[in-house]
Amino acid sequence: MQPYLPYAWQKKGQAIRIFARNNSKRLNVFGLMSLAGHLTTYHTEKPITAEFIKCLLEDFIAKKTDKPTVIVLDNGPVHHAKIVQECSPSWEEKNTYLFYLPTCSPYLNPIEILWRFIKYKWLNREHYKSWTSFKKRILSIFSDYGNKYLINFNSLVKNNIISLT
Repeated sequence: MQPYLPYAWQKKGQAIRIFARNNSKRLNVFGLMSLAGHLTTYHTEKPITAEFIKCLLEDFIAKKTDKPTVIVLDNGPVHHAKIVQECSPSWEEKNTYLFYLPTCSPYLNPIEILWRFIKYKWLNREHYKSWTSFKKRILSIFSDYGNKYLINFNSLVKNNIISLT
């Protein structure tokens, strides 16, 4: 609900102040996405904790097929938390492995492209008018991903927009 403003123009000697709203709601999302278009998301309005990550990974693993699965994670502290690390051996017994990206490399994580598409292509100004419309639109995008909302990673690679190697 609060757009990111990294910079602004101002007259020389004039200070621009943009006050942050500290009482605004927040939708935190943890997503698991395959390049084939399958998306599983978990969301909360509370802060994401290591316990939350552990529980949703267990839920995801319980619902998946027997095919070997690699879950790619960035280096967020909740991803490396002790509670998550302790579960890793039992998940490996179920053919699910955690892989951590190198630090400071969001460009290696395709789900970051999804977040960018949501923020800059699929959300419009009207969706930010109220918390209800914002949340409804986000959840709609998640449920329609792969059908109405789709990212063609092959064309992004072909056009040299991203590199998956």
